[in-house]
Amino acid sequence: MSYAETLILDIVPGKVPQVAAVLSAVSGMGAWVTEIGHLNRITLLRLSDTVQELLESRADILSALPHEFLLRSDVTSWRVLSPVMPAGAYGSVYEWRCYESKTDGMATTERLFMDALPARLEHSSLLCALVSLEGTPRFAHLWPYTDLNDRASARANAVVSGQWPPKIAGFLNNMENEILLPLANSIWH
Repeated sequence: MSYAETLILDIVPGKVPQVAAVLSAVSGMGAWVTEIGHLNRITLLRLSDTVQELLESRADILSALPHEFLLRSDVTSWRVLSPVMPAGAYGSVYEWRCYESKTDGMATTERLFMDALPARLEHSSLLCALVSLEGTPRFAHLWPYTDLNDRASARANAVVSGQWPPKIAGFLNNMENEILLPLANSIWH
């Protein structure tokens, strides 16, 4: 899988269970609800070998959503940088990190992240790393953890190693972080 698409759904407060119920009928993608970060949000992740396949199936996914419960939806296509973990059980919490790059900083951000990644993988697994194909240049990565204690330990050990985090702050405009919980139908859980 060389490409991915995220659908980030901001949902009317109190209606996340209704949207999650509708999404339970959609298979073959990652699906998480935000626990820490932007509340009333569901993040979906789909993979494909081509951007065209993602675009051709996008309308079906969007039409299946309960629009009466959506405040906003944001769709982004991505190029996958790292190997993607196969569908399976990896943890009860996932960390989504998304960085907005300076216009001329994406190539350097990508290179520095990928150079530092092998040392980081000694402490925990990476579900995937992504670079946006449209809109504001963004770089994202998604990490599974057993729980929040596992996350804290892995991150602390990576920092102590001196090889993490990658030295990319000077190439970024904005950094966001969310803790996600997998929905029942998520292919990664």
